[in-house]
Amino acid sequence: MKPLTSPKAGWPALMTRPTPIALLLATCCTGAWAEEAKELAPVVVQAQPDTGYHAPLATVAGKVPVNRKEIPESVSVLTRQQIETQGLTTVPEALQQLPGVTVIANDNLNFQYLSRGYGLGVMYDGVPSYNGMHPSHQFDLAVYERVELLRGANGLLRGVGEPGGMVNLVRKRPGSEFGFTSTLSYGSYDNKRLDVDLSTPLNADKTLRSRVVLADQNRGYFYDHTRNDKQLGMGTLEYDLSPATTLAFTVTSQNSNVKAPSSGLPTSSITDASGHYQQLNQSRSNYYVPDWGRLSYRMDEYAASIEHRFDNEWLAKLVFNQRDWRQYYKYAYSYSTVNALTNKLSYASTQGDYHYTRSGVDAYAHGPFKLFGRRHELTFGANTETYAYDGRSGRGPTYSTTYGDVSGITEPTIKYTSGTENTTEQRGLYAQTRLNLADPLHLVLGGRLTTFHNRYRSRAPSTSGLDWKSGARADHRFTPFAGLLYDLTPEITLYASQAEIFIPQTQLKRDGSVLDPRTGRQHELGVKGEFMEGRLGASAAWFDIRDRNRAYPDPTDPSGIYYINLGQVQSTGYELEVTGSPLPSVNLSASYT
Repeated sequence: MKPLTSPKAGWPALMTRPTPIALLLATCCTGAWAEEAKELAPVVVQAQPDTGYHAPLATVAGKVPVNRKEIPESVSVLTRQQIETQGLTTVPEALQQLPGVTVIANDNLNFQYLSRGYGLGVMYDGVPSYNGMHPSHQFDLAVYERVELLRGANGLLRGVGEPGGMVNLVRKRPGSEFGFTSTLSYGSYDNKRLDVDLSTPLNADKTLRSRVVLADQNRGYFYDHTRNDKQLGMGTLEYDLSPATTLAFTVTSQNSNVKAPSSGLPTSSITDASGHYQQLNQSRSNYYVPDWGRLSYRMDEYAASIEHRFDNEWLAKLVFNQRDWRQYYKYAYSYSTVNALTNKLSYASTQGDYHYTRSGVDAYAHGPFKLFGRRHELTFGANTETYAYDGRSGRGPTYSTTYGDVSGITEPTIKYTSGTENTTEQRGLYAQTRLNLADPLHLVLGGRLTTFHNRYRSRAPSTSGLDWKSGARADHRFTPFAGLLYDLTPEITLYASQAEIFIPQTQLKRDGSVLDPRTGRQHELGVKGEFMEGRLGASAAWFDIRDRNRAYPDPTDPSGIYYINLGQVQSTGYELEVTGSPLPSVNLSASYT
């Protein structure tokens, strides 16, 4: 899909670049008035640098921007310019462009994200979100300035989760100068989209700034019937309470409706020599579902922050995030193979209505300190989050029809027959220090103390299991981190690190106690470099993950009820990445895992 207009990354700079007409007038007027105006007042032009495809700084490994060479872990950044150049509009599309990430589509709005063999976690502007990488719970990329990815175990800032890695989605912020872009695009399969981005100061001294982002998209797909209609709006205000204190507030809302959602194609009932069902010989555009099927999401987010910068270079920041979203679905889907003799296919119908809420608070302080005559850095803080959902679902009638003919699958009235409710609370204390042991040698140490509680129950229209039950839990679980960096040259840094993460389990031992948490331990060795005055970045890394304490059936228990901590999984490999601008007007993003 090619945009009809092509906005640049770092667009506030567009407002300060002289046009050919301005240059011509400046040249003429300078010559004509040379004798009258012997000395002109200086003109200072300020613009944001265009980072291209390489962003030297990232916040995903800490709370403040750090040069990626100084992070002893694998970190990649998808910049705003790359997002716009490649026409990326969704989180799945963004993650497909990042090294080592596998994106698997379940349907139009739901995907699986895997890195180093495990699922990914997510942070929103540095605030961790438990189980928040649910694909349908993500905003359009129009609201984000960049997408950061840290691969591997990262329990230091995240707490509970898989050892695959962490995505940090960084929102756009208001600029101190007026800027405006609008993009209208039309692509294959009737893909229509409009983007508007406006940033402007609201008072003369520019202490009050705003930014508004709007997006509207209606699209089809390469297969029949399915369409997706999406609207997005974000408004941000920033106010400088003083030269050292900034208050920010953001409201974001997104509505998405899918007609006839896709759940994949059926196979033939005939099997091959390996016992696998054979694919049907048909056009790729074939997709047979009734048009009354629908899948809709509505998501609203409220975010606020206050930051104070002290005279001694320390800063303190408090961030609050609140997300509220609803999901509704009603559709029919095929659940059998196509009978090779009768050409018959079976369909089932289902309906559900779910409500999710997420409230998170993160507070931290960061700054330098001196020890043994050297300057070091320290970050410490705390965060807490409550994630809850409840919903109802039901199954409708089944249908048997000739494959390719869905006219007999009429929309049913489906009653809700079951309900569920679930609440998860997580809180933690964390700290990280960067010690400069010598001019070329640096040590990064950190740790987190996490408490995690989950509970669940059934709710109406369910008639049993209505009392709350305890799920996974962990009390005061410590997660360490250590990394060592050595500056081989001013451009090249070697590093080694060990990171951990954990996941509470609910299976029971024979003595009635709960299994110990799963632990993910990662060793990583790598080299990072920045060349051509920072325009080009390259990295190589080797990693080894050991996923220990996995639930394994107790061999002494014939009933199969009890488990022991015995299972182990290993994930090991290497990654290569090059990003940036090796030549003028050439941007490169390449990787291999």
